[in-house]
Order: sequence, then C-alpha cells, then structure tokens
Amino acid sequence: MACRKDIPALKGLLAFEAAVRLGSMTSAAKELGTTQPAVSQQIRALEELVGGNLLDRSGTKLETTPAGARFHEDIAGALSNLHSAVQRAQANFAQHLPTISIAANFGFAHLWLLPRLPDLQKSFPHVRFQVRADDHQETCSLQDVDIAISFDRIGDTLHTEVLLAPETVFPVCSPLFAREHGLKGDLSWNDLEALPLLHMDQSNPRWLDWERWSARAGIGAWRGGSRFSFNNYPLLLNATTQGQGLALAWRELVSSALEDGSLVALGPMVVREDHGYLLRSRHHHNALISPVIKWFQEQMS
Repeated sequence: MACRKDIPALKGLLAFEAAVRLGSMTSAAKELGTTQPAVSQQIRALEELVGGNLLDRSGTKLETTPAGARFHEDIAGALSNLHSAVQRAQANFAQHLPTISIAANFGFAHLWLLPRLPDLQKSFPHVRFQVRADDHQETCSLQDVDIAISFDRIGDTLHTEVLLAPETVFPVCSPLFAREHGLKGDLSWNDLEALPLLHMDQSNPRWLDWERWSARAGIGAWRGGSRFSFNNYPLLLNATTQGQGLALAWRELVSSALEDGSLVALGPMVVREDHGYLLRSRHHHNALISPVIKWFQEQMS
C-alpha cells in the first residue's frame, strides 16, 4: 500500500489532466482559475514525485511522453469519479432544494436585483435562485429560464407577460456636478449643448437616447453636444456619480442612488406607457414560481 507521501497533490493532477485534455497550459490555467506558470510548476512537482517526464517539451506543441500518456489515461477516470462524488455530496447537503432561474439584462440584474437578493432569499428560504445577466440577448429567452425580466415594448411577445413598471426616464448627475453647473429642476436646450452627456454605446430603438428623450421632453429634436459613450449601464452610472456628466436614468435602476444622495434627479421626466420592465414566464400558475412573480410585482409597485 502506498504511503500518503507517495500520493501526488491534487492540484498537480488537475493541472496535468487539464493541460493534456485542452492541449495547452494556458487553457488549463484559464479553466482552473490560475496562471500558466502555476500550472507549469504544479506539473513539474508531479513529475518529480513520479520520477520522470510526463510531458515532451522538445517541440512547440504540448505532447505527452509515452509514460505521460499512460498516466493521463489512468488518472482521467479517477478524477472524473472524484468530481461526480463531490457533485453528489453537494446535492445531498443542499437537500435537493428546487432552483428557480431568473434572467435579466446586466443593468437590471446589477442595479435592482442584486441589492434585493438577500430579501428575495429570505422570503423564499427553501428555494435556490440562479441569476443570469445577459446584455447580448435583445429579449430574454424563456427556453431555459423560469423567469425572464427585460425592458421592452408592452405586448411584443406571445408569452404571458406582467408589467412590473412603465418606463420613467429623467436626467441625473452627481450633487457636485449639479452645484458646479447650477442645475436645478428641468434642463434646457442650452444645458444639452454645453454640458457633457453620457450615453450608452448602442443602437436600440426600445431605449430612449438623448435625442429621442429631448424630443419627448419638449426640448426639441436635439442632435449635438459633447458625448461620452459606454457599453455597460452600471459603468455609465458610476461615471455619473463621479461627476463626469449627465446621464439618462430609468427610475427603477437609480432609486437606491437617489435615496442615498449619490445622484440627484433633474427634469423633465418622460413616461412611456407602452414601454417598461416586463416579467415573462411559462409558469405563472406554478405553485413554486407564482409567489416569486408576486414578490417582484410587490417590490416594483
């Protein structure tokens, strides 16, 4: 029987198996959440323990030695069994809690849902929630999630939808920015021309941009001014709180920032009743999911 000191460190086995399976130490490091030098060092330590080279380092492509190929074949099945054992143990300790998956765009998930996750979990202690944030899908798909929350035109889907909140949009800035530029109340045409305007770097007709907002706000079809673009709405709001300019804000996404004073609201306010945050689900009458849908409605009412 082998002594414990003869058993290789698990990190070395995982590094070697992943490097051989993926064909490179860089890919192995990415999968294991570490660095390429760390993977190389772990494999070197493994080779020292077994007493010979497991990898052929004479060429540019990662290849095993004959002994390394046999060793990889031996450990691959064992590591797979170990992974399965861990998964089974996790399932047992989780007491087979039912999982509800929630999909939302990154702005809503980060700015609205994330701060309320503790309350959601407290309200449903016997449910495990899985949140999927995705800005690439124009409308959250219901094919592989239980609940999808998206900003959209009302009635543009065949799925049963629940209106959580109509679209309410207004400009915001930091308190210091407002004081420096004497901003209070409604913005004017001159404000739009003179001040830096922050906006999302995307063309999506569902979302109001500065041009469409100004037209609806009665300011006019504004098309000029200094602009700074972002591809991530939470990042845009972070720049706004740092005093870098004015941004358009959706009420549900900035409520916390307005309450804690990191942002101040300006005007005019634009409300579009035909757009808003919608909740879609194929399970409105499901005994497990229906109460969660009601929770969202109550939180956003």
